[in-house]
Amino acid sequence: MSIVVSDTSPLRAFAFLDELPLLSEWFGEVLVPPAVAKELNDPRWGDVALDVGLIPFVRVQAPTDAARVGALRRHLHQGESEAIALAIEIRAELLLVDERDARRVAKASGLRTIGVLGLLLRAKSLGRIDAVEPRIRRLREELGFFVSDALVAEVLRNAGE
Repeated sequence: MSIVVSDTSPLRAFAFLDELPLLSEWFGEVLVPPAVAKELNDPRWGDVALDVGLIPFVRVQAPTDAARVGALRRHLHQGESEAIALAIEIRAELLLVDERDARRVAKASGLRTIGVLGLLLRAKSLGRIDAVEPRIRRLREELGFFVSDALVAEVLRNAGE
């Protein structure tokens, strides 16, 4: 199994869609730093709390390089900073992250990234879900998941929808 670190949005989105088992199936274990666990357990924007302690395949692990987290924190949120720092430290094969600036910083640090839409495309290509579009629509309308119309169009084209 891969060593995978996740930021908040992929876990929140897949929990919302009731598709968390896919992440377990693909990755075995998913690591999250404490700031991500806190964001999931105690959301700021009225989202439903997601207790990572109740997700058997998610394990909380703190990054050890506080200086790296601090440097990343100048440009990113705490959860993204900790997730990137942790992924670098443990040489994660994949970082689950959606926010554009965080993805840019992660890629510049040599990390491979995938976000919610990429994971949904993967699920469809593997025959684990029948369609991407209704899930994206639900995420946007019900969860307030921000994604540009242009990116949605590209993803749907890639999904053959």
